[in-house]
Amino acid sequence: MLNDYVKIHGSKDGLVIIASDVSDIDVLREKIINRIERSLTFFKGAQLTVKVRNLNVDEKSLDQLKELILENYGVNVGFKKIQDRHLKNVTGENAIFDGLDEGMTKFYNGTVRSGQVVKYYGNLVVLGDVNPGGIVQASGNIVIMGTLRGIAHAGISGNIDSIIAASKINAMQLRISNIISRSPDNDIEAVYPEIALVKKNKIIVKPLYLYGKI
Repeated sequence: MLNDYVKIHGSKDGLVIIASDVSDIDVLREKIINRIERSLTFFKGAQLTVKVRNLNVDEKSLDQLKELILENYGVNVGFKKIQDRHLKNVTGENAIFDGLDEGMTKFYNGTVRSGQVVKYYGNLVVLGDVNPGGIVQASGNIVIMGTLRGIAHAGISGNIDSIIAASKINAMQLRISNIISRSPDNDIEAVYPEIALVKKNKIIVKPLYLYGKI
């Protein structure tokens, strides 16, 4: 149905309709009018922006559609074309992720508990702890705002420059690309946030403030 492809939301500039899967001006006209007629009182007198993905329509046709809607429904309409974005840093399992500095990043809100696996093809930030038995995996960096006690695997697609950082690293296992280690076996309480990275083909864990000086 037409309504399945039309979404509406408010913005600082007024009402916005996002129309997807539109092939021509006739389909667009039908979608907009159908949506306005469902809530005519709501739309009347409003400033309406219609965002359409990859619509190839000349300006004259759009102007005619604007006049038609204004004359019949009292709604001022503007059109904005949405271009598809191709995100080069979103990678699959077999491609090395190269967006360590500014790539796609997922924020996981909460603690990763035993038996849970959180995996993302990009950088991963955990807003909580990773408990023993919990697993976090990312093709880029992993940053844990709490304590890492479980398993963390950064650079799963092969980027050995990935890092693992946490408020405290006391992991069951650390892995960066294909290099495996674990946190040091000592009882020294971490005073500063820590970072794990690869140096000379080994994973080392150091205070975060030394990052860049290691």
